[in-house]
Amino acid sequence: MTITMNIEEQYYTLFEQFVQSLPKDSVQITKSLDDEILKRVNSYKKGNLDTTPLHDGLSEIREELLSQISQ
Repeated sequence: MTITMNIEEQYYTLFEQFVQSLPKDSVQITKSLDDEILKRVNSYKKGNLDTTPLHDGLSEIREELLSQISQ
């Protein structure tokens, strides 16, 4: 089962203690998507992320739409 929880900062220590009291490997805590987003942004800034400009391929789409309209 997967759940998402928002825990107020003042109770986070209690939550951590509770999780640690559970049997080992019974709970897996994953971070939010913030880390993944930052990783991808940094890759993009460094030029390591393959991207396709928005305008690439639009000519083909435009031509196909125009051919459908003119039929």
